[in-house]
Amino acid sequence: MAPVRDHYDTVLSEYYSRMFGEFDAKVAEQHALLERLGVTARSGAAMAVDLGCGSGFQSIALARLGFEILAIDFSQRLLAELRDRARGLPVEAIAGDIRDVATLVPTAVELAVCMGDTLSHLEFEADLTRVFDGVAARLVAGGRLVLTFRDLSGELCDLDRVIPLYASDEVVMTCFLEYEPSIVKVHDLVWVRQPDGWRFRKGVYRKLRLAPETVTIRLEQAGFTVERHQAPAGMVALVGVSVGQRRS
Repeated sequence: MAPVRDHYDTVLSEYYSRMFGEFDAKVAEQHALLERLGVTARSGAAMAVDLGCGSGFQSIALARLGFEILAIDFSQRLLAELRDRARGLPVEAIAGDIRDVATLVPTAVELAVCMGDTLSHLEFEADLTRVFDGVAARLVAGGRLVLTFRDLSGELCDLDRVIPLYASDEVVMTCFLEYEPSIVKVHDLVWVRQPDGWRFRKGVYRKLRLAPETVTIRLEQAGFTVERHQAPAGMVALVGVSVGQRRS
């Protein structure tokens, strides 16, 4: 089974943005969600960090909300797409491991976000603590960490484990899920039309089976007070508010 980074490089990143539909509509959805969660720039040059930024749905939404963004991801292809889409906006995109947030982010920030499936891409549950401690060390007092993730603590059964992702005349994407006690294996299947027929790509990677209660406990241990909200598409949203005691 390939590491998550390798899976994105060889299978997923080329088609990642398509899975979410029209790009600007997804940015607008995230803009509305962030506003509903109370995200506003508190100063004229408010800094925010986007952990696992992907192609930029949240980074672009945050820039339009008045933030200057440091966007971090391990996929060079997705970072290149973000840079292209964010031209003219105050977004700096860098390659890095979000577990190293405390060293990648050089200054204090008002806001950090880690949204979509990013948290579940971590290798171990203990990595949550490393990320949350690193964010706490860079947030100003009263700063916020916004998380969204899918609750994978339950299991889909039988054919419900097969999930269509995207379909057009040129690309068809689907996946199926295989559950283990602490992870779920995601098997991605991609068909791409070529002049001489269809090319088939496949790959498998792991996601952590995160439950909201587990993530909440890790946030509280890192010094955050936690608010829980509902997010689109059945996602869970948690907002951690820093009291400043873990800063360095």
